[in-house]
Amino acid sequence: MSGDRFAEHYRLVSTDPEKRAELVADPKAALAAYFGAIVDGDYRIEVIEQRPDTITAVVPAPPEQEADLPARLADVSGRAYDMLHTTGIAGYLVPDDALTWVLRDMRALWARGPGADDAGAPAPSSEDRE
Repeated sequence: MSGDRFAEHYRLVSTDPEKRAELVADPKAALAAYFGAIVDGDYRIEVIEQRPDTITAVVPAPPEQEADLPARLADVSGRAYDMLHTTGIAGYLVPDDALTWVLRDMRALWARGPGADDAGAPAPSSEDRE
């Protein structure tokens, strides 16, 4: 595998229909199989295939009943994409600050490679990071 595990994985799922189908069908299992581990936690990963003739829009989660709607609107409209590739070919839209840390922990784990000491360890909560 090349030094850039993320680019290598991107090439694989872009060119291998079987690996692409596995990633779409069960993202956590496919990512764990490729990278050797995934961060534990109560979250889902959904993969949406990019198509050349399709614009994909992601709708934010509905606000909680007691939410401050102007603040919520500012939050979701100001959310940044965590881009995997600077070309904008692929990336992550992370709907919650706590999940931002899950994604960053997962990518850090994968960057360290197989056999990392904390493989499968739960990600610290957002309270732990403050």
